[in-house]
Amino acid sequence: MNVKAFEKIFTLALDIIAFNVAFVASVWLRYKSGFFPELYNPDIDVISYFVPIGPVSTITFGWVVLFFLTGLYREWYKESRIDVLFAVTKAVIAGLVIVLLITRGHELYQFVTNGKRPVFFTRATLAIIITYGGCFLFFATANRLLIHSFLSWLASKGIGTRRVLVVGANESGASLVREIAHYPHLGNRVVGFIDDDGRKKGNTLEKLPVFGTYSDIPQVVKKEQIQGIIISHVSTSANEILRVMEYCADVNVDIYMVPSLLDVISGHFKTHQIFGVPLMVLLQDHMSPWEVQVKRLVDIIASLLVLGFGAPLWIAISVLIRWNSPGPALYKQKRAGKFGRPFMLYKFRSMYQDAEARAGPQWASKDDPRITPLGRFIRKTRIDEIPQFINVLRGEMSLVGPRPERPVFINELKKEIPWYIRRLKMKPGITGWAQVKHKYDETIEDVKKKVMYDLYYFENMSLALDLKIILRTVLVVLTGKGAH
Repeated sequence: MNVKAFEKIFTLALDIIAFNVAFVASVWLRYKSGFFPELYNPDIDVISYFVPIGPVSTITFGWVVLFFLTGLYREWYKESRIDVLFAVTKAVIAGLVIVLLITRGHELYQFVTNGKRPVFFTRATLAIIITYGGCFLFFATANRLLIHSFLSWLASKGIGTRRVLVVGANESGASLVREIAHYPHLGNRVVGFIDDDGRKKGNTLEKLPVFGTYSDIPQVVKKEQIQGIIISHVSTSANEILRVMEYCADVNVDIYMVPSLLDVISGHFKTHQIFGVPLMVLLQDHMSPWEVQVKRLVDIIASLLVLGFGAPLWIAISVLIRWNSPGPALYKQKRAGKFGRPFMLYKFRSMYQDAEARAGPQWASKDDPRITPLGRFIRKTRIDEIPQFINVLRGEMSLVGPRPERPVFINELKKEIPWYIRRLKMKPGITGWAQVKHKYDETIEDVKKKVMYDLYYFENMSLALDLKIILRTVLVVLTGKGAH
């Protein structure tokens, strides 16, 4: 099991224990410790609070869901202990507010409507909140700090380290390697260099090999199992940074860069201390952890609802497609997903069978003769996209994101469109900002326009924007706007 999986599973297990220990501790403090005389009751059996088990299990499940949505099941040993404390504190306070609203919501309503003083304003109820919240915060934070310390110790021994590649086999790169080596407990291990000067390939610097040039990055990343790349020198050339990032488009790695003073002052990038030194994060995810979790949950629920409840209609459409023209009802085509990973995309067939096999890969056109009469209708209403909910359910796509492009066009698009690689850093979607703002792709110029919309989405990703795109998609479907 890798360190990341171990940390998440162990944190979840300790959380479940912590939730229940906090409950027992808070009951003891309230009723048996004597700290709150008006609540003291020596006859209360603390263990009896777990019978029946149902309510306690429900509360525990609720806390796990809340922690999951607020991003508390992520890698913690790379963050400071203060950050851990603040993150858990915010989640616990939010959870206590939710519990109060659920259990005392009617009293709050009475207070708002007729001024009746709520019971939970009393000292006794306040004592319950403080003891439960305090115990809960202590145990939930303590288990994370325990794991934090344990994993930091493992990292300092070279166990479960994160393998890093440095771009720039020069004094800047060597200095960066020495700085990172000062913080072994952070779990980062530089394994070598990349440099655009081909003459340095095979040499060593700081006892580490120079693996090759920029074009060797994809192979080195896969062979050496690289998880992070740092551009060590401050470059004044945007094209040089673009070249490095272009070769990273098809690999799942985090990309960092040493900031210039101008970058920091202008605030173009946020700096992070992940490696013990200030670095800028390139192509950073803009959605918060809890939004990412909710987005995936919505994807799963929506896919199950659409595929399940609409099954009779989708079967009927499949029969109509087979009746309208020979061939299978479903059409499969290889597309490039996140990080350029290929997957098979499913659609209802809207073209004549083997249409592309005879003409070769090409852009669609307004009066495309390859499209069947029924195909024009299902394209206009976007019904042809429905089978892609299978891809969403499998995690290859999302409801909202850039359209997945065909691998045969990827290399051409990367050359034609600057920053196209940002598109490959996102999970593709059934619908997206580009789809509701522009028509089907007919030429590479259409793709260029859509990329601008996709980059806007990349920089402004949020659940609110996703909801806006979904609502606009519904309007597009109802009006037929944006489709042939």
